[in-house]
Amino acid sequence: MKQKSVEMKNKCFVWLMAILLMVPIGLSAQEITVKGNVTDSTGEGVIGASVVEKGNAGNGTITDINGDFTLKVSGKGKKLVISYIGMQAQEIDAVAGKTLSIKLQDDSKMLDEVVVVGYGTMKKKDLTGSVSSMNDKVLKDIPVTSALQAMSGHLAGVNVTVTDGSPDAEIKVRVRGGGSITQDNSPLYIVDGFIVKNINDIPPGDIQDISVLKDASSTAIYGAKGANGVVLVTTKSGKAGKTVVDVNSYVGIKKTYNLTDVLSPYEYVYYQKEIDSSPNVSSAGFYSMYGMWDDIDLYKYREGIDWQDQLYGNTGVQKNFNVSLSGGTETMRYNISYTRDDEDYIMLNSNYVRDNFNIKLNKSFGKVIDLDVTARTTNTVIDGPDVSGGRKLRDGVKYAPVKSITTLSMENLVGTSEELDWAESASMLNDPIYNITNEFKKQYSFVNSYNVGLTFHIIKGLDYRVQGSYSYEKAHTDNIWLKKTGESNANGGQPVAKREYTDGYRFTIQNHLTYDFTVAKDHRFNIMFGQEIFSGKSDKMTLQSKFFPKDFTAEQVLAMWNYGEPLPTYNDIGEPSRTSSFFGRLNYTLKDRYYLTFTAREDGTNVFAPGKQWGFFPAGALAWRLSEEPFMEATKSWLSNAKLRLSYGQVGNARVGSYWRQQYSFESSANRLYYIGEKVQSGLKPTNTLRNENLTWETKTSANIGLDLGFFNDKVNVVIDAYKDVTKDLILAVDIPTHSGYGTQYRNLGQTTNKGVELTANWYAVETKDFNLSLGFNISFNRNTVDKLDGSDSMIATSGWGVSIGSDDYRAIVGKSIGQIYGYKQDGFYSFDDFTFNEETKRWIIKPGVADCSDIIATSGNWFGPGHMKLKKLTDDGSDKVTTNDRTVIGNAMPKHTGGFNINADYKGIDFGVQFNWSYGNDILNANKIDNTTYAGSKKYQNLSSDMALDKRFTTIDPETGYNIMYGEYANPARLQEINQNATIWHPLMNSTVMTDYAIEDGSFLRLSNLTIGYTLPKAWTKKFLVEKLRVYFTGYNLHCWTKYSGQDPEVDTRRSTPLTPGVDYSAYPKAHSFLFGIQNFSKCFFKGRKYRLFNNDACVF
Repeated sequence: MKQKSVEMKNKCFVWLMAILLMVPIGLSAQEITVKGNVTDSTGEGVIGASVVEKGNAGNGTITDINGDFTLKVSGKGKKLVISYIGMQAQEIDAVAGKTLSIKLQDDSKMLDEVVVVGYGTMKKKDLTGSVSSMNDKVLKDIPVTSALQAMSGHLAGVNVTVTDGSPDAEIKVRVRGGGSITQDNSPLYIVDGFIVKNINDIPPGDIQDISVLKDASSTAIYGAKGANGVVLVTTKSGKAGKTVVDVNSYVGIKKTYNLTDVLSPYEYVYYQKEIDSSPNVSSAGFYSMYGMWDDIDLYKYREGIDWQDQLYGNTGVQKNFNVSLSGGTETMRYNISYTRDDEDYIMLNSNYVRDNFNIKLNKSFGKVIDLDVTARTTNTVIDGPDVSGGRKLRDGVKYAPVKSITTLSMENLVGTSEELDWAESASMLNDPIYNITNEFKKQYSFVNSYNVGLTFHIIKGLDYRVQGSYSYEKAHTDNIWLKKTGESNANGGQPVAKREYTDGYRFTIQNHLTYDFTVAKDHRFNIMFGQEIFSGKSDKMTLQSKFFPKDFTAEQVLAMWNYGEPLPTYNDIGEPSRTSSFFGRLNYTLKDRYYLTFTAREDGTNVFAPGKQWGFFPAGALAWRLSEEPFMEATKSWLSNAKLRLSYGQVGNARVGSYWRQQYSFESSANRLYYIGEKVQSGLKPTNTLRNENLTWETKTSANIGLDLGFFNDKVNVVIDAYKDVTKDLILAVDIPTHSGYGTQYRNLGQTTNKGVELTANWYAVETKDFNLSLGFNISFNRNTVDKLDGSDSMIATSGWGVSIGSDDYRAIVGKSIGQIYGYKQDGFYSFDDFTFNEETKRWIIKPGVADCSDIIATSGNWFGPGHMKLKKLTDDGSDKVTTNDRTVIGNAMPKHTGGFNINADYKGIDFGVQFNWSYGNDILNANKIDNTTYAGSKKYQNLSSDMALDKRFTTIDPETGYNIMYGEYANPARLQEINQNATIWHPLMNSTVMTDYAIEDGSFLRLSNLTIGYTLPKAWTKKFLVEKLRVYFTGYNLHCWTKYSGQDPEVDTRRSTPLTPGVDYSAYPKAHSFLFGIQNFSKCFFKGRKYRLFNNDACVF
């Protein structure tokens, strides 16, 4: 019995094993092999298309370099899903025994109709607010280190000004003019959902798209920080289905242009004789510096020193390298990139290096949780002295073009001269070359930021997202002034050193819940509620030391800091900036034709005093997509889209100083510091501004009406917006009684209005396999008006560039725009008919009835006569005297309209793109023009611009004798009139600079900002090297500017301490033309295994 039982068990085991062995055989017998080829609409093979068995996401592959694929599926009757980013997915039957042909069509809606908005994305057709955007296709051909520069001329309502040509130049961005007149007018910057200070440290090659929110309906979701518009930047993410190695590198040169033309050595020496007109050859002065007048013709043969060319005539070399690795699966995507910018700028000893590393991961855990991680590190090093805020570049224009003969003294030849008796030293200018080469300045900046986000898909349509960001910033600047620099000369000619450390952080935590659902098919809802906290802080420490040994180099100063005499160490512990916010948005859509959006945000910030810290900012918008109405059916053949938008709302501006706390500053005046044991001690003092605990938000109310139009199946798209923005409770500094112990106090008093119209048009003219052509155009009209101030009709503002007479050169005037330039009107120069000559005194006497400006320009002395600048008498006060009341508005720095247009085309591998931008109707205060045409401050031995060339200006000496024939012993009115009969401009001998409309010029321009020509090699060639695309290209940047402006470049803004003084050109770092050659290639990494995974042991093959 027992034996039978054992035999039965053995038989069962054999049958069980047979069954188990037969299962995979049966399953294997049911598998079929499917082969196919995937192409795009032009017939080209699609590389890296995803091919997945429907219902079995784990079984898939991707197409190879020819678009071919092979996949085993688990039996007949199965279906395959073929998809590729930017194309419409297809579902086909899995058929064995033949090669399937699948053609994927472009899904233009997927690409073009999704834009980023606050805390989410929306389809463009669903937008109710005013949003402008640009994508990576536009950014890729613009060779700039900042994405802000790339925005110039591309977005309607967004005005971008590159203030000068220096490596660290500020890029000023104004959205619809800005509203504040004394506080920050720059927009809010958001990168991947988080607030950042700016986007200068993000390489344009890492950016997927940029959206600018302009009206209150769009910006109210950011509440107290959205008053000046919001710039949303989305960086590139990996795409499922393939691994892509993208390499882009270019090298180019930069060369400046349109420098200031100055007097030749002969004309310069001639001018010095006019200043020093003494006939006594034995006196110190002209003759000891430049020799006898009879020998002046020798200077006609002297080649002048071109200081400007030596300073910034360098051919700058620009190098850029970018490499990125991206790819992944449906559940894991990644993008890793490294960018290096290395620019040798046009100025001597000027260089810029930036290294940027970025990693972005997106991981899905099933269908429930999505994880996003971004890490970004940027390290920037800028070499070169600071020139944008000083007068170093001015020295290059005004420094003597020829050495004085004192430089040939025996003491100088043997190297013992102290140079104190040189004309160059007496000029009160610094040697342009020494002042640059002997100033060591190195700026180090390190920024490290991390973003982490988790999205929980709770039920269908209901998502909860929590995300956080932390950014650490560290900056370090070494500044050393060696001998022959301005700082050193002010300290006994010994080196001076300063070191600054800045450390800061910022973090953000956000939570928001989003619910998308549809009711009865026609009613679509999107509801979002959220909460956010933000905190940021920055500390600064300054170390200074003086009187190092004269022969020390910068390296020795850095190595032996203790050899100098230390000054007090200043530590500035910054006040944390904290904001807590609650926000929400409701989107309702009826029948895909009627749209309603309501947005609200409440912000609390410590910038204001308790009781004033919270503000509520609501906004609403309506839209009607009338092209979807049944009565518009007859228009569909030519009108593919028509949508009317209307929005209204409020936003705030809390990016202001913490004026409710009493502010303190360091005391640095030597005669006010305490000395303990003969050692100077640091000290603090209250600032001149009294605190105000009643201060609150600047609030902007915005109304916008817009129309979106699409013609001929969206081949032509037009967007028109009209808006009115009113900013109330402007924070203004008001004078208070001096017996209070303070000078000013900030109060909420003023109001401004910006209203305008914007137009954007795009035409996709030709779209064929071999040829494509598209054109884009945008224009913006903005009118700014100051509605009210502190009760007065005007507010005085000073640009501070250094003019002697009329230094309060700007006004904010009720009823006019900001940027009103204020000064005297010049009336040419006085003629001989305006004066009589007194033979006894040998002086000129002005005739009655002639406008007399001698009280205003009181420094001219005996040079006041024929040939002197003449000012207009504007007031009727019964006197011929010109007074300060005769000043008026002489210019307006705000443009009437700005815009840009572009043309892009490609033909059989050749691509072409050109971009223009313009500004029209704005005036520029060309302060250089005044400074470079005037003898001022009794400072001899300074050169002038060629505006004062001898064939143009009035001259006061006889060219044959060198004697002063205008006044004094050798005065000769007849001869003076004879030699000046062809003069067209006054003489420069006023001994003061005067603010007149002579310096006001039309700043309108049309710029050829970008030109790119590229060639993509045929795929038949590049596929042999497993490279999908290889493109070589040439790009020219800032190639030409059509303008009437006489300065170096009309796009300039050098005095930016207050928004009230735009458009000043003074000693600006010159801009340059750029010419670049580059190569760009995309390489694909293919997995050999049949299953596609992110990391496969079979590795990837190139």
